[in-house]
Amino acid sequence: MLAINGGERVRDKSKSYPSWPSVTDGDRKLLNETIGDVYRGFSNRKQEFEQKFAKDGKVKHCFAVANGTVSLELILRAYSIGRGDEVILPPYTFIATFSSIVYAGATPVFADISERDYNMDVVDAEKKITDKTKAIVVVAVGGCPPDVDAFESLAIKYGVKLIVDAAQAVGASWRGRNIASCGDVASFSAQNTKNLTCGEGGMITTNDDCLAGNLSLLLNGGVKDGKIVSVAQNHNITPFQATVLLSQYEKLGQEILTREKNAAYLAGRIKELDFIDALDYDERITTHAYHLFLFRVNEKAFEKKGITRDQFVKALQGEGLAVDVGYMPVYTFPCVSSEDTNRMIDGKVDTTSLPVCEKVCKKLCIWTYQSVLLGTREDMDEIVTALKKVWDCADEVRAL
Repeated sequence: MLAINGGERVRDKSKSYPSWPSVTDGDRKLLNETIGDVYRGFSNRKQEFEQKFAKDGKVKHCFAVANGTVSLELILRAYSIGRGDEVILPPYTFIATFSSIVYAGATPVFADISERDYNMDVVDAEKKITDKTKAIVVVAVGGCPPDVDAFESLAIKYGVKLIVDAAQAVGASWRGRNIASCGDVASFSAQNTKNLTCGEGGMITTNDDCLAGNLSLLLNGGVKDGKIVSVAQNHNITPFQATVLLSQYEKLGQEILTREKNAAYLAGRIKELDFIDALDYDERITTHAYHLFLFRVNEKAFEKKGITRDQFVKALQGEGLAVDVGYMPVYTFPCVSSEDTNRMIDGKVDTTSLPVCEKVCKKLCIWTYQSVLLGTREDMDEIVTALKKVWDCADEVRAL
């Protein structure tokens, strides 16, 4: 009997997955030191983190900013992308990818995703390029690098900027390249669910000296040669946020290894099942950040059983699993067609549904979180046990 109907749960209520974010003595020690520095009127924690992150990412420039939404907006502003320009993005992403484009005044244009890895499909992205296109924002969904080679070639072919939204992908790499060095510029989030967090924050990384100069101008009051030459706002990270990032960064490498190890084991166990798969990932991915572990249900098997993905997830949650159905298409959100959005971009967003995104969002995707992948092998086995149990109780699932 399913737990949701009164049966015994697969995962006991007394058990918990590793807490996130994790707070260490190192966090407290560094914060105490920073408090003293700030009281004395100086702290170089922001610069210290930026230098370390840039060095490890093998990029020339890093800017630590207030969050991973404003990081994208700053990039667009620094490239002078705005009213009348188009920016291509996937609809399978957090709303911030969309809202940053709108706040820059540009028009978002949605391109469909790939069923293989849920990242943007390069073929459909090329179809959406017009003479108004100024940039492509490609998202590393769940920490999985997109096809960097294909998107970099596409950007060069059409003379547009390639912005990598790596909000979920800190530490990921493609053919040995840290994702921080991919595209023309990369954007990261340090929000409290992310794999590297300070509660709220973001990073921009680039090798583009011109872009870096423009970003510096925007982040330093718009002042050049003693004159305010640009309208700017202070979106810099605080010394306290930078301090937490420095402390948390020390354990990131080991956490990435733990996630990858557990993800590989879980994916191997899932191969035993014929009704659900782990996603296939490109062999050119050197490191997958695994902010999310993404599943793909076997649509035909579910139809044959007469159950839906949503019913299946509800039953899994009842068994104590930390799973969800994931994103819904951004173009379906009311804000996308709102008068506010129309006013800011002086136009309208094309909200035509995209077939693969619709299928992934409404039928195929299930995901679990990076903190789960910091657990034990027993935790991974419990996921498979719960999947089997719920599948074997299809009669009960159909009634949900």
